[in-house]
This record gives sequence, C-alpha cells and structure tokens, in this order.
Amino acid sequence: MKAIKLTKHILYIAILSAASGAQTAPLLDAQLNNQSIYALNYVVTGADTNVGGNMQSVSIATLGGNTVIGGHLEAGTTSTIGSGSTIKGYVYSGTTSTIGVSAIVLGDLFSGTTVTMGAGSTVGGNIKAGGAVTRGVGDTVDGTVEENLVGTPGYSAPEVTIQNSQIATAQQTLKDMGTGTALNSITFGTNDETLTAGIYSTLNYLTIAAGKTLTLDGGGVDSTFLFNISNYLTFSAGAKVELINFTDESAIIWNVLGDKAGSAGYTEFGAGAESRGFIFSRGYVGAGADVTLTGVGDYCGGLLSAENYVGFGARNTIGTEGCISGSVTSFDVLNDPDTSAVPMPATLWLFGSGLIGLVSIARRKKA
Repeated sequence: MKAIKLTKHILYIAILSAASGAQTAPLLDAQLNNQSIYALNYVVTGADTNVGGNMQSVSIATLGGNTVIGGHLEAGTTSTIGSGSTIKGYVYSGTTSTIGVSAIVLGDLFSGTTVTMGAGSTVGGNIKAGGAVTRGVGDTVDGTVEENLVGTPGYSAPEVTIQNSQIATAQQTLKDMGTGTALNSITFGTNDETLTAGIYSTLNYLTIAAGKTLTLDGGGVDSTFLFNISNYLTFSAGAKVELINFTDESAIIWNVLGDKAGSAGYTEFGAGAESRGFIFSRGYVGAGADVTLTGVGDYCGGLLSAENYVGFGARNTIGTEGCISGSVTSFDVLNDPDTSAVPMPATLWLFGSGLIGLVSIARRKKA
C-alpha cells in the first residue's frame, strides 16, 4: 500500500510591489491545503467512489459501499462508512462512527461518542471513543480500544475547524489577480475550445457543453491557468478538460465566486464529465455518476466548498491512488520564471504588460 504523506508545501502568492520587491504569503494554511475535499456542510459519496487524498467535512461524512479514501477522513459530527469501503488513513468523528460490514480503516479511529463496527470489519490502529464501542462478530482491531472516555481528564472529542473565512479570503485574493482574458458565458464552451496559460474570467457562468472538450495547452513550461468565474461552473455530461504540453509543476485553479446577485457560486459535474485541477467553490459541489477530477502531475487536485456541501454519485474518481494532497506547488501566470527582469509598478496587483507570479516557495515532495 502506498502511504499518503502529509505534505509540507503550502500554496503561496507572490505579491509584487515597488517598495518591498517580491514577497510571499500563504493562500491556504498547511491544514486546509492538505485536503482533497472540504465542505462546510456535509460530504456524501456514492458507491464505488475513489478519493485519492484527504477528506474533511464540518458536518457529516457518508461513504457509499466500496468507496476508497486514499488518506484521512475527518467529520465534525457523524461518519458512516458503507459496507466494504476502505479508509487508508485515520478516521476522526466529532460524534459517532459507524463502520459497515467488512469495511477497513488502516489507521486510528477516534470518535466523540460511540463507535459501531460491522461484522468482519478491520481497524488497523487504535480506537478511542467518548462512548461505547460495539464490536461486530469477527472484527479485528490491531491496536488498543479505549471507550467511555467522556469525563476523563484531558479528553476532548475531535473537532473540524470551520474554514469558510479562509477560503473566502483565498478566493478574493485570486480574484484580485485580475480579469485577464474575458470569456463569453453564452458562447464559450459550446464547441471544443483550446486555451493557453493565463488568467481567464467570466462576468457570469462558465459552462463546458455536453460532449465538448476544453484543451489546456501548457506550452511545455511550468504554467498556470486561473479561471475567475463570477457565477457558477458547470461541466455538462461527457464534457472533458484535457491537458497538452504540461509539466508536473503546472497548475489549474477554478475560482467559482458566486458574485452575481442571488448566486451561490456552485459547481456541477454531469454524468461522465472529466476535469483537472483544483476548485474553490463558494457554494455546493455536485457530481453525477462516473465523474473524474484529477490534479496535475503527482497532485490529487480537489474541491473546497466554502459555504455548502460536496456530493458525488456512484463510481466517481477524485485524485489517483498515491497522489499528494494539496492544491498546487509552483507556477507563473505568464510562463516566465525570471521575475527579476520585470519592472515593479507601484500598484499591488497587476496584469498586462507586467508579470504576476502565483508561486510556491516550498519544494514539492513526493509521497
């Protein structure tokens, strides 16, 4: 089994100014950057879904049968692991944890109240529970079992930090990078499209129509595609995002803002849609069956919902086995790594004849 390692790299923004030169500040802290999926509300996956990295829900997390999580699962309240599912890291639940028949957890299981294990299920680490632990017939626990810990000195239930304000700040920071090239919400994506690296924006929604392909051409260098989307993002049934001439250190960010009046900034995938990169979504993320979202290079890619839920249909794939959790490492919007030759205007954010760097200063580490 290929272990998922906590990555130390953090997504950074290079802020260019005349007074101070290039400086860096984190866009996401290490804890949130380490998630492939985050939802302010619940996370639900359909049967036979595969998630390559870590998953975190401020509320409940429900995994359908035979779902595989390549990293850790954290739920602010209840976690329910369907029959035959597999977790390859720890499971932390603020209240109850229920493990289906023959489900497998290959790390510690820590529950704020009760733990219920199905027949033949396996926990590869220790179990700690604020309440009772109910064991199934023939189950296996490789570590110790501690139960009824509520009231024990030093005991506290697991918690998931609410991160919506941090995501909102990150989304605003990305928005402030500029509008770049405007895409027509009505016509763009109705046919096959090809884009080169840069910043793109829409005054309304961005939709890739059913069966159409958006090709992103990285130009053979470390490159960035940043999409600032005012309303919502839709990958219709069978739509695809394909990459050509990409390096492993390139990045794709979909920034779904929900800026328009009455818009929640949601993201939707139709059945069989395929996309790449990392999605910041103000509102919910919903996916039909047989959807694929993967990152660039060794990275999982992922989904962050600042204000709502993440929900998947059956047989979806988010990231790949053994991928690195986290959004991106290093990239440069205009594909020119030599920022020293660029004049530094007095304005803080710029796009046009000057250079914007959206850069990570930490070296990427393979899992």
